[in-house]
Amino acid sequence: MIFQCMSQCKGKVLAIEAHPDDLVFFYGGTIAKLVDDGYRVKVITLTTGDQSTVNPRFTRREIEAIMHREHATAMEIMGITDQEYLEGFTNHFIFDGAQEMKVREILIRKIREFKPDTVITFDIADSHEENPDHRLLARVGLQAASFAAYPLVHPEQLEEGLEPHFVARVLLTPTREPNLFVDISGSPLEKKIKAGAAYSSQLELMVTEMEKRLETIGLNPDLDDISYEELWETVCESMAGDTAKEARAFHEIHQDIAPRIKPEHAEAFRMQYLGAVEKIRDFLPKRCLVL
Repeated sequence: MIFQCMSQCKGKVLAIEAHPDDLVFFYGGTIAKLVDDGYRVKVITLTTGDQSTVNPRFTRREIEAIMHREHATAMEIMGITDQEYLEGFTNHFIFDGAQEMKVREILIRKIREFKPDTVITFDIADSHEENPDHRLLARVGLQAASFAAYPLVHPEQLEEGLEPHFVARVLLTPTREPNLFVDISGSPLEKKIKAGAAYSSQLELMVTEMEKRLETIGLNPDLDDISYEELWETVCESMAGDTAKEARAFHEIHQDIAPRIKPEHAEAFRMQYLGAVEKIRDFLPKRCLVL
């Protein structure tokens, strides 16, 4: 099977996150790299994160305002200029089918408007995911990326002037079945660390939650001598380093995938092409198997 390359233009990536900190914490290095490389990146945030605290002194309005400021700072660090929140959805409480279908409808509209070649969302294959919002987007994000091409799915959008759009592929993360690794060594990792540090409320949440859960089983982690930001940097570098080792091992086994990368720091995804394209992915040019 022979493919003719139509263009070498940079692509358009739609990143869909459930909460304002998801993108940076899970794949901020990849987004920073894409922005630096000239890709157009749009970020859609499902909720405001107005329950993202274990500190009882905060109200939902207060934590929402804090996260809004933190997210704006992080997006600026990442170089993201196109980000929007969806309205009407409360994190951790999008359970009924009508709401789920509404999220899918809106995402289909956003895809038809922005026309991305790649959509990034959560991995539906991660059966161990405990957050219901992540599980929701794993389902409807993948569905929206696929169904945006079908004119009889929400035809009212076409009557308004939108057109069906064919997303080529989705990148799914976090994943236990990675087949794509992105080298985030250097500037991308530095931006991820800096952007992640902007979410001080969420770093406090993660550390406090960890301490309290460990106390329940009689353990007392000694974290008094390290700041939240220093802890985040250490964890971030360590996780990216471990993923890089996984990447090197993956490319030793799959030497048919080019270019073979040997990063010091990496992020992992499960890349899936949509529709019939996934059935012929083994015949695609090798550049289609990397990012």
